[in-house]
Parts: sequence; C-alpha cells; structure tokens
Amino acid sequence: MSHPKRTWAGLRNGSARRLSGKRRRTEGSAATAMQGEEVRQMRRAVHQFGLVGGEYYDSKEERLQQILDRLPADSGTTLIFAKNAQQASGVVERCKRKALLTAAKGRAERVKAVFDGAGDEESAKPWACGRCTLENAWMLEECSACGTRRGFFPKVSVVTMDEKASRTAQWTSSCQILINYDLPRSLSEYLRRLTAIDTVESFNPRFPRVVYTFLEEPQLKNRSAKDLVELLKTTQRYVPAAKKAEIDSALGLIDTTEEDEDWEEEEEDDEDWDDDDWEACDCAHCRGSILGSTSYHPLLEIPDFKHKDMSGIEVVRLPLKALEDFDKAVPFIAPRVSGHSCTLICLHCLNVHTPWDGWEQFFAPSELTGTMRVVLVLAEGVSWHEYPDCALLGAGGSAWIDVLDMDSMDRSDMLLERLVDHEAALLNGHSERIVLMGMSQGGGQSMLRFLRSKIRLGGWIGSVCHVPTAPHTPRSRDPLLVSSRPTVNRSRPVRLLAGESDCVFAPSLVLSDAARLRDVGGFTDVQVEVRKGLAHEGWLPDAPKTKGITRSNSFKDADTALRRAKSFAKAEKACPDLLFLQRHLPIMVDFATPAPETC
Repeated sequence: MSHPKRTWAGLRNGSARRLSGKRRRTEGSAATAMQGEEVRQMRRAVHQFGLVGGEYYDSKEERLQQILDRLPADSGTTLIFAKNAQQASGVVERCKRKALLTAAKGRAERVKAVFDGAGDEESAKPWACGRCTLENAWMLEECSACGTRRGFFPKVSVVTMDEKASRTAQWTSSCQILINYDLPRSLSEYLRRLTAIDTVESFNPRFPRVVYTFLEEPQLKNRSAKDLVELLKTTQRYVPAAKKAEIDSALGLIDTTEEDEDWEEEEEDDEDWDDDDWEACDCAHCRGSILGSTSYHPLLEIPDFKHKDMSGIEVVRLPLKALEDFDKAVPFIAPRVSGHSCTLICLHCLNVHTPWDGWEQFFAPSELTGTMRVVLVLAEGVSWHEYPDCALLGAGGSAWIDVLDMDSMDRSDMLLERLVDHEAALLNGHSERIVLMGMSQGGGQSMLRFLRSKIRLGGWIGSVCHVPTAPHTPRSRDPLLVSSRPTVNRSRPVRLLAGESDCVFAPSLVLSDAARLRDVGGFTDVQVEVRKGLAHEGWLPDAPKTKGITRSNSFKDADTALRRAKSFAKAEKACPDLLFLQRHLPIMVDFATPAPETC
C-alpha cells in the first residue's frame, strides 16, 4: 500500500492535500511578511548582550547592579524581565538605597561646609540636573526647573516572567530600556517583549531604545540563542552600514558558528605561550625598559616652501609608570629645541604601544613652520584601565553601554595630570597650547583628563572612541555631573572621528555620548565625523577610496608635490586619525602667533 506524500500543509482526513501554485505563493508571501515584521521589530532597538555567571564573568546580580548604577537620570522607564523577580527586585532596591545614601552624604557635606565657612568659590559651583541639564545653585536639593532631586534614581520596574505566565503576561507601560535578566525561552518570546519598547521615536541620540540580554555561556548553544543569531543576521541585510556595525557588535559575542574552528587554531598557536607572554609587550620601548626617550623628525616637504633650519617634530615616549617618580624621568624627556609651538599628548589604543611608529611626521599640520612636541604615553600592561565586562575584550563590542572601571581610570588620570602640568610649565604657563589626543581605549582615557582639567587646554581630538560618561560610568562619578567639576574647557573644540562600520564602539553609541557632552556637559564646540568604510581596526577592504592630494601644475617643484601626494595617500590608508588631526589642530592652536619661550 502506498502512502500519500506529506506536505507542509499537513494532513486532512487521513490523506495529504497538495498545495496549488496560488496557495504556495500566498503562504510564501505570508511567511515573507512575517519575517519582514520581525526585522522591523529588531530594527527599532539597540541590541546588546552580556555574558554572566561561571568562572570568568560577573554574576547576574553584579551585572544588573553595574547597569543600574550607570543608568542616566534622564533616561526613560526601564523594565527588567526576570524569572526570579525577587532576586532582581532585591538588586533594584539596593541600588536605590545606594543612590539615596550618596545624595544624603553629599547634602550633609554641603551643610557642614556652610557652617564651617569652607564653602569657597571653587567648591560652591552649581550642579547640573541629570534630567533636564539645568544648572542649579550649589545648596539647592531640587532642580528649580523640573523638580528632580539630587541623586535621583531612574524609574525601574521588574516584570515576573515564569514559564506558565510568559505567554500571557502583559505590561501596562512602555519603556526606553528593556533588560532580559534571563534569556527568553524562544525567539517569539524575545520578539514579544520587544513590544514593550516605546514606539514613539526619539530624534535625540541620547535616548536610544535598548534591549540588553543576559546570557550564560552554555546558553549560547541553545535553540533560542541560535534563532536570535539568525534573525540578527537577516536584519543586517536590510539596514544601513551604521546599524549593521551595531548588530555586528552583538553577533561578535553570541554567534558561535565559527567558534569551534577558530578555537582549534588558537589552541595550536597557544601551546608555546605561557601566562607571562600574554601580558608582556614586545615593542622596542618595553624591551629597553626606558624611563623616557626623545626622537626628532623633520617636517614633510611643502612645494615651493623652505622650512626653518630647526623646524620639526620632537617625539617623546614616556611610560605611564615613570610618572610615579617623575623627577627621574624628566632629564630624559627635556626639550632639545626651545620654543616649540604646542604640545600634543597622545594615548594609544588597547594592546598596542606603537600605532603611530613610522608616521611621526604626520602629527604636524602644514601650518606649522617651527617645532612642536608630541608626547606618546605608554600604558603599563598596554592598557589604561581594567574592564569589569571582560567578555567584550575578546569578542563583540558595545552598542549601548561600555562598563568602565573608574578606580583604574582614576589612577591613570592622576598620573596624566602630572604630565599635563609639566608640559604647561615648559610652555611658560600657556596651557592653551596643549592638545590631548587618543584612539580607542586611549581616547576615552584622554577625554577623562580633558573633562577634569582645571587649566585651559587647546582642545581634544579622538578616534574610534567614546566619552567616559553615563551609562558607561556610575552616575555618582560621571565627570559631567560631579559637583565642583571644572568648566574652563567647555568652549574648547572637541573633535571625534568615528567609523561607520566600527562594531567595537558603534556609531550610535558615539553619537549618543557626543549629544550628552553637549546637552549635559554644556560643551559648545563638539563635532563627530562618521566616516564611511572605516572600521575599528582601519579601512574595510571594499571601503570607498578617499580623494588624495592631487598633483598641481602650479607648483614649480613638481617632484616635491608628487612625493608629498604619495606620502599622504599612504598615510590616509594606514593612519587616517593623523590626517584628521592635521585638519583640526590649527583651529585649536594659533600657529601664526610666535611660540612662547620654553621654560
């Protein structure tokens, strides 16, 4: 007896029912429409994931506390979906009490300062409201505009999601931030929770709609995680490059399709390595155990122009650790040529001490005719600070929150402050001729020094990095909100080069931080350039070619013009951040004014 062939339509009355061509097209259209609706839902939000639990990662409670301590006070409602609502609610209550205690302690210190007569002009500066950004008088406990109290804790609610109620549970309010304390049991459940996200689109990048999901490492092999990976990959096909990079940052953490092959290769490569090798840096500066060194580089040739005899770039390399006993290092980094026009203090990226080695001549803009001083600071262990979320170091990136460790950042910042003061003294107090620069991790660390500087600086330039502010820093330690924060540099230029295809610090994160720098920090000259085809590590293979410097027949010295054009074409490919620096440095430093005498 032959059995009828089964079809996707199923069985009816014990026999198979074949689909007509029209029916197949209709159901195919329905499936396509359903997939299109899923993609539209995914596009509406920023998706970030965090590995928790196990031997190497923070527990769920610790990660949730890190996030809640960092939520900006002006953020919208946060909903936490959790199976164990009691555990999640306990973390929320602890964070609320912590915020209230911090506010009460600050209030007591201010009252004591008034009675002791210690409320001097420096400490009695106005405070910025975290919700409406208005600056209020020092002693006010509530914002005079919106009524928000100092130390305000954002609105956070916990939704219980047990297995029986997960399909029928409803939520009465919408939210800006959604936290999945537990991985949803299915893709449909993940999508259903997305309906809690506020549908009213915000045109301010400071208020992204976010879904942050906790996962334990074994869950990466689950069906729901794999389905989510496939939907994210499908969504990538229908979004612009910036959103695609944002999704790449999520996939880098949860996509395990190629992990097994990569892991086998890494194991073979790692057999000859020990723990000390992973932490050691093999660059020439570390192998030499230098206290400090100085090299001199001539300026690039300019057609039909002759530079002065002593013009050039003095490059100083200084280990950060040498600043702990700075007096010993000072003789090694003393200026060899007097009267430099400005000082550029540069902080490198994570794990690389030498991103600019071989390209030192491109630190100087064409407007420079004398000398300039470039100080390349070398972080100990090739890292400026520690990372509480260690999973992001090895894979993925940050599309919304980059959990920063402020204690280790403060230690580096204290040493960098000594360096800035030293360089200002060399310029006879003309600190406005000092410009801070950094890339990736070094960009965030140098920005922290710029925000905290009590002396006027020339400006700040960064590449593929972001601002160290909430939600990356705790609210109580946000450099844009702390009491008595310096405001001397709020009118100075801030320039940031971001990659449209950067999946480590997605463009949406960078633009959100820049908007917060303007709105909350009060900085008036902030510009971000999102460059097409640029990723975190450099240009993509299929990146559009940038227009280089063309050869002009007006130059008498045609050979010099050609050599210069070729050099800039190579530099644009290898170090676009230095050409970005050349373009913006002249608006921060007046090269037309004679340089001050070196002290």
